Amino acid sequence: MNFKKIAAAFLVMGAALCSAAEVYDLSRVEDWGKRSPLKVHGNGILRATGRVSLFSAKIYPYDAKKTYTFKGMYRQLPGSDSNIFRVGFLPLDKDKKVIEYYTSHPNVTTETVLAKAAAATDNFIIVKNGKKWNKRNLIAYNTKPDRSDLPNKNIIRQVPKNIEQTAEGWKITFAKPIGVAIPAGTGVRQHYQGGRFRFVGNGTGGQVLSNMKFRMMDPGMKYFQVVVVSGTGGIKPGEQIPVIEMRKPCIEVTE
Repeated sequence: MNFKKIAAAFLVMGAALCSAAEVYDLSRVEDWGKRSPLKVHGNGILRATGRVSLFSAKIYPYDAKKTYTFKGMYRQLPGSDSNIFRVGFLPLDKDKKVIEYYTSHPNVTTETVLAKAAAATDNFIIVKNGKKWNKRNLIAYNTKPDRSDLPNKNIIRQVPKNIEQTAEGWKITFAKPIGVAIPAGTGVRQHYQGGRFRFVGNGTGGQVLSNMKFRMMDPGMKYFQVVVVSGTGGIKPGEQIPVIEMRKPCIEVTE
């Protein structure tokens, strides 16, 4: 890999940087908060060293009908190739509260209803159809087949310990009591687990990222905060401390 050519491209590829009517500028140190580890490195470059998580100082409005594109250039310097850097955002609802992954990413094949009322002290639930349920996903209740309940914060935050078909329905057993009373007939489904951040691009040392788009990734998302993380893989013997660079970072908003 010719790192000199990559570095040159990183410096000169400015023609496609933010040019839209609506732009969220992230090119200054202060755009990343008062305690940001970023330093100005010249030629419009921001740089941070080590294992870092960078958050935009501002929270931005989100419109599901629009497309959002990370413009500018993002890279992690060569020398710590086992480390990964990622670019993305933290999704927020109308109250600017975090939309956790498990509240908004349903396993749609598991839609069913409670066949029998469950007490808060029960360590199991009985569902009408648990044929496609698994031991990896969490359980949401007060669900709706059209998924208009999303993001759904009514979550039993345990994965099933056992799943078996009985005369009453499918018995889903947990390690601990479910902690909530749920009436018979209530809609239930399983939800996937995942991290808080939604990443739209990632790379290793020497790679350059740009023009990363996102649109309608979480139901109920009304705001977002930009996130860039670097050095997540630890540092192996012989490798340098990872360095993240961003040249004129911004987000372009288009119809």
